[in-house]
Amino acid sequence: MRIIEIYEENKNIYEEFVVSQTNSPFLQSWTWGQFQQSLGRKIWRLGFKSGNQIIATAQIISHPLKMDKSYLYVPRGPLMMAGLDTKTQQEIIELLLSKARDICYATKKENEVFIRIEPSETCNERSIITLPLIKTAPVQPAETWLLDITKSEKELNNQQKQKTRYNIKLAEKKGVKVRISNQAKDLNKFLFVARITAARAGFKIWPDNYYLKLWESLNKDKKISIWLAEYGKETLVANLVINHGDTVTYLHGGSANKYKELMAPHYLQWQQILWAKENGYNFYDFWGIASEGSDKELAWQGITRFKKSFGGYPQEYLGSYDFIYSNLWYTLYNLFKKFK
Repeated sequence: MRIIEIYEENKNIYEEFVVSQTNSPFLQSWTWGQFQQSLGRKIWRLGFKSGNQIIATAQIISHPLKMDKSYLYVPRGPLMMAGLDTKTQQEIIELLLSKARDICYATKKENEVFIRIEPSETCNERSIITLPLIKTAPVQPAETWLLDITKSEKELNNQQKQKTRYNIKLAEKKGVKVRISNQAKDLNKFLFVARITAARAGFKIWPDNYYLKLWESLNKDKKISIWLAEYGKETLVANLVINHGDTVTYLHGGSANKYKELMAPHYLQWQQILWAKENGYNFYDFWGIASEGSDKELAWQGITRFKKSFGGYPQEYLGSYDFIYSNLWYTLYNLFKKFK
């Protein structure tokens, strides 16, 4: 097996592998890397070849830390082809860690403290436990909620909770309208309701510029859309939805404080699901839910219950693992996070 760096001229080779994987993660997409570059972060894209065949990829993103330090991050990666044996998977991870060490030497002024990997769901835990990696809190959701939308519309409707079906019909009957937009002006409507939701629920959201860069980068390749549920002139719900490979992902959303009785969130999700199905996608990913017994179970119980009410099944991931380059700075990094 050998490892290669993949550059712009071979973009298609990289992207063809990513989109060919089941539930192909947008976080490993070429477009997501371009978005990260727009934020000023460095990107490396790697391919792992057995003979002439690519069997895994990894998109590495450099994240800045305090004191001119940084760390390397591989979200939902390395992305491995399904069916690889444990030995091969372990070799892929070892090659990745070795290449990341080369990157550290090549960018000494960056002073990378560690590399964090979040292997794809095809990765076997046995390929990790014998490596010198430290398990840490996941960056991306440790568990998401997936819906197989290759089923018929009737089957999808029947597997919903009865209350969910009722709420969808109620919103439609009451005159809630759904609109899909690729217009930047509607991003402001999303930002407005997202801020309302964050204030109501007591959590932080990304700065406006983050969402603007996300929109600009992914919209170039038609990989993102804004979905709005409206009542008269009021925007009741606005969602950011990403389409990549065989999957449509509900990434971020927000809802207004008005007209809660109209049940617009249920109706909007259902229209997004139907759109994904009609456009030939195989899966609809509701994104993160709180696992039973997790520290987010109580805080996220409403969100988790809402997503599960549409039917579907959980997709679990191994989580995040760190390979440390500087023990001192890694300790300081964790102390800073603890008291932040």
